[in-house]
Amino acid sequence: MGRIGILLAFAVIGFFIGIEALYIGRYLAPLLEQIPGMFQAEWIFAGLFGAVITIILVVIWSYTTKSS
Repeated sequence: MGRIGILLAFAVIGFFIGIEALYIGRYLAPLLEQIPGMFQAEWIFAGLFGAVITIILVVIWSYTTKSS
C-alpha cells in the first residue's frame, strides 16, 4: 500500500470517527451548553474529536510499524 493509499485510509477513518463524534456530541450536548461560545456548535466538537482520535491513531500506527 503506497503513501497515497495510507493517507486515504486515514482520511476515511477520520471521517467515520468524526461522524461518531457527532452522535456522541449529541449525548454530551447538555454538558456543552454549560460552555459558552463556539463549543456549542456540533460541527466544531465533532471536528476536534475526530482530529484528536485520528492523530492518536497515526501516532500508534507510526510506532507499531517497523522502519525498513
